[in-house]
Amino acid sequence: MTDDKEDPMDECAGLTDADLIRAVKFLAEHARRNEMRLLIHLSEFDARRLCLEEGYRSLYEYCTGTLGFDEHESYRRIRAARILRSYPEARIALDRRKVTVSALVVLSPWLTRENAGPWLKSAEGKTKRELEALVAARYPQAEQPDSIRNLPARPIVVSSAPPAAFEALPPDAGAPGTPSVESGASSAGEENAPVEWVALAGAPGRLGWGWQQVAPVAVDRVRVGFDAASVVAQLIDRVRQILRHKYPEGRLEDLIREALEAYLDRKDPQRRLEMKAAKAECVAESPAPAPENDERLPTRFLRAWAAGRYIPAKVKSAVWARDEGRCAWREPDGTVCGSKDWIEYDHLRPYAKGGRSDDPRNIRLLCRTHNQAAAEAAFGRRASETGFSAGPASA
Repeated sequence: MTDDKEDPMDECAGLTDADLIRAVKFLAEHARRNEMRLLIHLSEFDARRLCLEEGYRSLYEYCTGTLGFDEHESYRRIRAARILRSYPEARIALDRRKVTVSALVVLSPWLTRENAGPWLKSAEGKTKRELEALVAARYPQAEQPDSIRNLPARPIVVSSAPPAAFEALPPDAGAPGTPSVESGASSAGEENAPVEWVALAGAPGRLGWGWQQVAPVAVDRVRVGFDAASVVAQLIDRVRQILRHKYPEGRLEDLIREALEAYLDRKDPQRRLEMKAAKAECVAESPAPAPENDERLPTRFLRAWAAGRYIPAKVKSAVWARDEGRCAWREPDGTVCGSKDWIEYDHLRPYAKGGRSDDPRNIRLLCRTHNQAAAEAAFGRRASETGFSAGPASA
């Protein structure tokens, strides 16, 4: 059986450009007005708890099950509807296009009778990201510890809704401790309490909607979340080993920032121009004579020693290849340490005793523990505490 209804695409194809522009503007305004009416009706529907009469445990389930909204739409509209019912000024601001529905959702956990007016005023004309940064500056969140964990081979999907969507469930529908926001204002003692979202019982460790994001948590801090292939974890471990001296705690923030900075130094055209200009400025200045070219030093040995402890890149490469990037410390029984953590370059003949830095035969790789042991053997315990290593392998 054929459908006699006109295809909307055919209708659009027959419009002139001017008519199409007018139609889009009209439909957008019509949709905005309908959205406003929907939210007002939804708030009254929620207040009367009619979802229970319709056979649903919560308004969230009713929106996804009967109204056909997706999880994000349901969460967004429920939160906005409850804000409109609780705060008349929000209704006015939304009707006058001062704020958006997304802005109401961002502000919803923090609004109280006392601060609703100022918050809605500050939200005027701001994007969602700008408003999130404003909220993070006012209510900074505690930083979370770094975490790398394996995902289950066959993840169990409880819900693709944002974690905060669970607040739409009635108190007896979710797991113990799952928060719920009843229609109307919160109790006076809980108005200023920040909302803590708790996932349903049995939910996997992997977060659903909203996990892959960059979200402000304080005035100058953001939270970054993403899933990655297992090879990324291996790369992170390797970067952590190389940068252990510079960042002993091995925080992901430091490692990723270092990697991104190094990449931009190599690939960002703007940075390369700035570095080239800085290099030209340095060359233009009159440099002091290098110690190895200072004729005041009578012998080649003294000139090499005066050149400093810096190990040339070609020497580092040769030593790294020879020692295979591992600690070359050999125990009395012949066992080689072989550690790849906290690797440092060490002078076999100490630099302070005339050891050369430009000869690979005088340089070896040692882990920090064995480098300190070598320093103690050469200078004693107190001297080793000041550090006699040639520096970390990443230097």
